[in-house]
Order: sequence, then structure tokens, then C-alpha cells
Amino acid sequence: MIVNNFNFYRAVTKMTSSPADRLIIGYIADSRGIDALELGIHLALGTGTELVITMVLPEPSRFGGGHIGPFTADDHILADQLRAWGDEAMGRVPEGVRARLEYRYASSEAHGLLDAADEHDALAIVIGAQAGPVLRAFSIGTVANTLLHSSPVPVALAPGGYSHRSGPIGRVTGVYGTRAGSEAVIGRALQRAVARDVPLRLVSLVQVDGVEPREIREITDEARAFGGRELEARAAGLLDSGRATIEIAEGRDLDEALEHIEWRDDEYAMIGSSRLGRGRSVFLGSRARRILRALPVPVVIIPSELAD
Repeated sequence: MIVNNFNFYRAVTKMTSSPADRLIIGYIADSRGIDALELGIHLALGTGTELVITMVLPEPSRFGGGHIGPFTADDHILADQLRAWGDEAMGRVPEGVRARLEYRYASSEAHGLLDAADEHDALAIVIGAQAGPVLRAFSIGTVANTLLHSSPVPVALAPGGYSHRSGPIGRVTGVYGTRAGSEAVIGRALQRAVARDVPLRLVSLVQVDGVEPREIREITDEARAFGGRELEARAAGLLDSGRATIEIAEGRDLDEALEHIEWRDDEYAMIGSSRLGRGRSVFLGSRARRILRALPVPVVIIPSELAD
């Protein structure tokens, strides 16, 4: 439910409003929220995608007239603080990027973001993941963990300390292996690269998986399996033009192989969620977690309905 009984509810855009693809930005006025917003800006630059900067507040209590915790309808101090946080968030959005600000009630931040994604038919939910010793650039907190086990749309994770560059995304990298779902990673990465008109890189884990060459399908076959003949033709065209490259991850194990992959500041990676995911949702399995741990760039995780 969008918060509209406070005077500070606003939907603000940086450009003239018109239909657009949308990204839900999980924003809170700390480093995690800033990382998410910066990644959202990076993804939106040059695409016409609209950012819905979403601040989730605890929903009204069912057992009284007030709200959970310090949130009450007549709390002017809180309202002023939320206005200030919202102004700060909108102030970070550069000219040329469409953005709106929303406040909404929900039982949890994750549920509020899922509701926002559903209402806006969003392409993805973007959140920050603070740096930590376990997952290097990514530390999966409560909000991220909930989304990575329930989101029906892709979840984009910004590494701790992320900041957008002066230009848009310059390359899309799909990381895939031989397990079920590789065609979804290849297909989605190909679609994104074509839509952005940027190079595509595919990082193959087939050596890590120890698969015989005869058992490996061609990239164009994977693309066709995901999106049909048209996507197959696009894959062939990118490969023939040299705008699509394939790298083989080599190493004694998955961690060592991924350590040898070089990354650019202007790219993001796409990986598939576990085939153990239930229904149409993301599910971050042990293998995906190990990949996430090794990547220094933003990561987009595809729901299991596409990765199965």
C-alpha cells in the first residue's frame, strides 16, 4: 500500500512522464540504499528505464490505532526526516534518468519491494549488499536473502561501495555452466546486450563441470532453446561480428576458475538461480552463492522459472 496519508508522499520524475520499463530500487538512507540507487542509475543510463525509488515503512499495527515502532501518522519529525531522505535520493539522480520516489507500508522491506515490483510490472528489483568478510563484495542480509528465495523477477545486487560511472553499461557478461538453465542465462544476457547495443561476454564453466566436448551445445543452440530462431540469429550475428566473446573458466575448482576472470568497471554479470527454486521465483543455491562470492561487479540473478 502506497503511503498517501502523509503530506510528504510524492511521485517525482526527472523527465516528462511516459510509459517506460521500470526498476524497483530498494532505498534506505544508508550505504546499502545508496549502493542500490547508484546501480539503478547505472542500469538506467541511456535506456529510458524509469527508477522507482522505494522506501518501505512498517505497516500500521492491527492491534491499535498507531503504527509499529516509532511510525505514527502525526509524527511530524519523522515526516520531515523522510522528506529529507527522499530529497537526498532524488538529488543523486542525474538529468536524463527518469525517477520517481515512493513511500509504502509493508510487513517487511522485502515484502514492500515485492509488492512494488508487482504493481509496477518491474523488470527487476535492485538492492544493495554491503561488503562482508564471508562473501567479499557481497554480504547477504535479511532483505536480500528473502528476495533471493521468493522474487518472481530478477534481483540485481550492488556490491558494497558501488558507485555508478560517467556512462552507461558497457558490457554484459553471462556466467553459465552445463546444468539446466544455461540457455536462460545465455538468452537473457544476449537480449540485454542487444537491447543496449553493447558487447556480450559469455563465461563458460564447462571445464569446471568436467563435461566432454561432445556434450556441450553450441551457443546458438542455447539461444534458440531460450528465445527461438530470432535470438539464435542474433547470437550468430554477434559472434560473427566479434561483439560476442566466449571465455572458458579454468581452475581446479569453481572458486579458482572465477578468480582468473577479469572484469570491467562498466559491466554487470548475469547468473541463473538454482533449479531447486519453487515456482516462478529466484532461489540462490550453493553454486550460485559461490559464484556471487567471487564476482566484484553487480550481479543480476534470474528467477528459477527461466533458469530451470
